[in-house]
Amino acid sequence: MQESTTVRAETVEKAVNIALTKLNLSRDEAEINIISEGKKGLFGFGKQDAIVEVTAKKTKSIGQIMDQLDHETKAETVSNIQTEEAKTQTVVETVVEPEEEVEVIAESVEVEEKEVAIEDTDLDDKAEEDSYFDDESDEDDEEEDVEDADDNVENAETKAQRRAEANQKVATYLQKVILEYGAEADITVEDNGYQIIFNIDTDKSGLVIGKHGKIINALQTLAQILLHRYNRRRVSVILNVGDYRNRRASVLEQIAERTANEVLRTKQAVILDPLPAYERKQIHAYLSKVDRVKTHSEGKDPNRYLVVEYDNKLDY
Repeated sequence: MQESTTVRAETVEKAVNIALTKLNLSRDEAEINIISEGKKGLFGFGKQDAIVEVTAKKTKSIGQIMDQLDHETKAETVSNIQTEEAKTQTVVETVVEPEEEVEVIAESVEVEEKEVAIEDTDLDDKAEEDSYFDDESDEDDEEEDVEDADDNVENAETKAQRRAEANQKVATYLQKVILEYGAEADITVEDNGYQIIFNIDTDKSGLVIGKHGKIINALQTLAQILLHRYNRRRVSVILNVGDYRNRRASVLEQIAERTANEVLRTKQAVILDPLPAYERKQIHAYLSKVDRVKTHSEGKDPNRYLVVEYDNKLDY
């Protein structure tokens, strides 16, 4: 496919349109360089055509964006490991057995899918999990009404103490699971009332995050289920390692923007890969601001996905 072309025409606008048609691009997908705006001349003398160079933008596919984030995470993990080893060597000389070499850790980071070991069989209450994680559901839970009534009886200090204890139990559980993975972690909790963030501080961030965030998303699901056992009120749970969630949000925005451009250009629906509920909501929110684009979710978790479609209502 041709990626660049130079066109001469009577005006800049005509030259640009010819070039875009030739390359089969929209203006948003092209970089336009005006070489000459041309001259009208006088009575046909001294007239010069406009000259433009149009080049296709070097955009990354969704897979490439995701892989880049994974690569940055792994590089950060290796850097942290090397820094920690350098610090250790300056304090005391230690003998590391072959099984504990960095190569083993690096290989662990590249595991695409690793099942999270759950020792507490009480977490397998499927009915509870399904009812809680349906992000599209508007059903009222009678049990929550009872809990809300009980909450009104409790004083604010008691409720805050119970929430803090529940958050700490979840943080301790996460530390144990992460340790089973072969990483040590310190976890701090931010409780904003409607959202609880567990910030994980570890030297092996790539191991905890996993490829395309599969490990951290699985841990987040476990944390959500476990917290719901102690705190029946609906709250959102987020697990974060360093600035991963911020970088992930940037990736999701790029995916949403690229998908919207594709739908507007082709007027054909685009189906995205399965995503966790809160990530689907992020893309929903971004695309809700784009005219002539609408979204809806299909399937069941953990394979629920977004469908992005062209909305032709404004065409009539």
